[in-house]
Amino acid sequence: MSKAIDNDCHSIYHHSRSPAPAGGPSTAHAATRGRASHARPPLSGTVTLPRARPSRPAVVTRIALLVGVWLLLTASTQAAATPRIAAANWSSAETLIALGIAPYAVADIANYRKWVRVPAIPPDTIDMGLRNQPNLELLAQRPPDLLLTSALFVRDSARLARLMPVEIVDNFYTGKDYFAGTCTMTRHIGQLVGREAAAEALITRTEAQLAAAANALADSPRPVYVVQFSDAQHVRVFGAGGMVGTLFERTPLINAWQGPTNGWGFASVPITRLAEHPEARIVVIKPYPRNVAAELADNRVWQLLPAVRAGRVSEIEPVWTFGGLSSLSRLTHELVAALHPAAPEQP
Repeated sequence: MSKAIDNDCHSIYHHSRSPAPAGGPSTAHAATRGRASHARPPLSGTVTLPRARPSRPAVVTRIALLVGVWLLLTASTQAAATPRIAAANWSSAETLIALGIAPYAVADIANYRKWVRVPAIPPDTIDMGLRNQPNLELLAQRPPDLLLTSALFVRDSARLARLMPVEIVDNFYTGKDYFAGTCTMTRHIGQLVGREAAAEALITRTEAQLAAAANALADSPRPVYVVQFSDAQHVRVFGAGGMVGTLFERTPLINAWQGPTNGWGFASVPITRLAEHPEARIVVIKPYPRNVAAELADNRVWQLLPAVRAGRVSEIEPVWTFGGLSSLSRLTHELVAALHPAAPEQP
């Protein structure tokens, strides 16, 4: 296409610099003046019109149009070569972005930005509705090439599959522990989008960060409660299993919560249970539910907890504790910074 444009532009340029040929009644008469009388006379009834010399603006306009067509075709080819991948669950969305793929659509972007935050959703990504109830009408207008979803939302998979290819990817309830299941999910997504090398690099970086955190937290004798508030009277306290449990397993940190947990690695308990180990620290994962932070200031049960009275409470920025390797990396970074502020920067 570019060669055709170059040839056409050369023709236009050459033509615009050539002198206009003689023609028309007056110029024909001038050209024959002084010639031999045997010069052929013009045919009867024939009129030669002057050829118009193209103006410079016209030449520039034509070149601009040709370049515009070329750019349009190039952009269309690139767009066609880039698959449109949608993610109904946030673990898939953050993993796509970590692998260098900008999602075509993601469910519930507003709450992703509140609960997950990093990696950030690209500004031109479409919000496809709720995670458990995607907007079918919106997706039907221009279906993605592939939709990544979770077994939690399998109820909608049959309807979605009539519009687009659907792939179920999960890192929980896989028969593996959280870290192994999340590495498997990362590799699966990498294969689906042709980013196998990026997936392996992400796993390697996460392993290195966990090893660095283990060194940074080597001198951490005090047990730690890691919690997230449900309301002013109840918390999710994280224990064995899940993302937070993985961090306790991979570092010398002592988990103050030794009670049972669900399949997601947490238990819902009243805040009074946080007094069972009075020597412990408490790390709160934000965000707080609406009004809870203000209510805790007047909550006597909370204020009388040993860790609160002793000033052993830390807050960390929001981390999606059910997410992928990117979220695990952020949780690792945030916990090291909260418990050992002077620790060296992690990879």
